[in-house]
Amino acid sequence: MNGKDPQTEQAVDEFLDGQLRAAEWRAFREALAARLKDAVAERDGIPEDDPARAALEARIAELREQVRVLAEEEAITGFVEESVRASLTRPAPPPRWDDDPDDEGYY
Repeated sequence: MNGKDPQTEQAVDEFLDGQLRAAEWRAFREALAARLKDAVAERDGIPEDDPARAALEARIAELREQVRVLAEEEAITGFVEESVRASLTRPAPPPRWDDDPDDEGYY
């Protein structure tokens, strides 16, 4: 887990409840981005009047949308992971003097 605290990472896993980690979303996004790059290169080699180009344009649009969605999932999951980690490592606030119900408001 790359030097991260195992207990904290276990808490993150439990909070995510079986959902993918941000790193996994990133791997999927990068794989699709590579496919998108290949599709664009292929399209650029096809004459504009070739019917195959239109089909490839549709596939490129689909890939772009999928890459966008995966990037969004990666960002959201990364935010959740960091929020859980921050919550677990945040020190408890010091007690307030006025929290004692038997106290007459002494500070």
